Parts: sequence; structure tokens; C-alpha cells
Amino acid sequence: MKLHITYDHPIAINAFEWTPATYRQPPHVHASLEIGLCLTGKGCFFFGNKQYAANPGDLFLVNNEERHIAQSDPDDPSRYLFINFDAALLLAEEPGLLLPFSYRSTHFCNHIIGGSPLAKQLTPWMLAIAEELREKSPGYLVMAKSALIQLCGRLLRHYNGLLTDDERQNMVQSVRQVQSLAALVEQRYKGPISLGELADELGLSVSRVSRAFLETTGYRFSDYVSLLRIQAAKRELAGTDKAVAHIAFECGFQSLPTFYRVFKETVGMSPISYRQSMGVTE
Repeated sequence: MKLHITYDHPIAINAFEWTPATYRQPPHVHASLEIGLCLTGKGCFFFGNKQYAANPGDLFLVNNEERHIAQSDPDDPSRYLFINFDAALLLAEEPGLLLPFSYRSTHFCNHIIGGSPLAKQLTPWMLAIAEELREKSPGYLVMAKSALIQLCGRLLRHYNGLLTDDERQNMVQSVRQVQSLAALVEQRYKGPISLGELADELGLSVSRVSRAFLETTGYRFSDYVSLLRIQAAKRELAGTDKAVAHIAFECGFQSLPTFYRVFKETVGMSPISYRQSMGVTE
């Protein structure tokens, strides 16, 4: 089952607490990246065929490809804090921060044991993100983003040391290709754009860069282009009084029905409802 994630803030980060069921539910996957912190209780966390015991203080890394689900102990149900975020957020800042999430599931341990040096480094940043998004004090968006970058930077330093030279070289190469492609997309998404043309410009194989882009970001190329267009449209809807149709075409959509459909699928409401929720009237 693939979950569609929407974000509750203008920045693509969610923080939420969750208590898993005491029976094993069907696993799911989502395009966003995720880090879970077991706050209380006990249970298990399943990643494909892998199973980890969960105890207070334990952390779990979730990428955009691996099917996963948590389960609570019936006698001592677990409760988690999850930080869920869009890979595009890191891609725009420092693509290398995506390396810890570019793992191949069969050779990767998703479990960071509570009380370990790495867990002690990560936990305060997890709690800081959740607090910023909950309290919404002045500057909370940049503070939450900064805390996420600190968190992922520490993950990068840890996992980089565990890779072989060949693994590191292959992963860095993929991330650099994705970075180059993403940079061109960000320059041109408001106009007609195709993967074939950009790959040819970069001297890359379409199939290779398409696969690397999906594995690194969790997005198909076309979905990423739509995401950038929707993000631009959200900024225009919230910050200007331009007509919705004008915004749609200005942001790269070729038809209004497509814009309305993609906007509602991505944001969870219509463009007009979103504008109203931001306090802007027609």
C-alpha cells in the first residue's frame, strides 16, 4: 500500500505521534522520508523481511522504497514520534544529506539503538523539530528546517563511515546526477520540459538518471516537476491576488483541469480553498 503524504505546514516537514496497533497491519510505503523515535512502550518494527525489537529511545530510518510497519506489544503499547519530510527539501539544500536514505534494504540496518552515541545525537533534533512545528513561534519554519538539516548531517557523518569505497562512489555519483537534473528542472519547470531533453543535455542515459532520481528522491521525474509547479502556485496563491488561472499557466501547467486535479491531489484542497485558508480573498 502506498500512502499519499500531505504536509501541515508551508514547509514539507511533518511531526506527529502515533501508537501502532497490537496486531501486525499491512505494510506501506510513501515517497517521503521518515525517522521514527520510540518514546514509550515496546513492540516491533518491520521492514520487508527484517524485524527489529523496539524499545524507548530507539530510532528507525525509513526511505522512500522500503515497505514498513510498526506493531505494539499488547502489554506495553509503544508510542512513536515520527518526523516525515520530503526528499526535495534536502535536495535543494545539500544533496549529500540524502545518502543515508539511499540504502539497499537487504544490506541496511534501519535500527539505531536507544542510548547509543548516534541516538543521543539525533534525539534532541527530533524533539526540536516537533516542538517548533507544534509551537509555531516566530521563525519556526526556518528553525524546523535547520534542525532537520542538523539531524540529517549527523546521519550522513555516521553512515558515510560504514560504506565501502565502491558503495560510496556509486551513491555519490547517483546523487550528483540527481542534483544536476534537479538544478535544470528548477530553472525550467515553468515551461515545457522533458526528461529526454535534460538527460541528453547532461550527457546521461534517460533510464539511468530516471532510476537514480526515483531511488534518491522517491519521485518520478514528472511527479517532481508537478511538485515544483504546485509549490510555486501555493506561493502565488498565498502571496498575491493574481487570478487562479493566471497562476496555473504562469507556473507551468498547460490546462486548468490538470492544475486543479494535481493541486487537490497534492495539497488536499482546491486552489481557491487553499487561498482562503491563507487569509487571501479573491
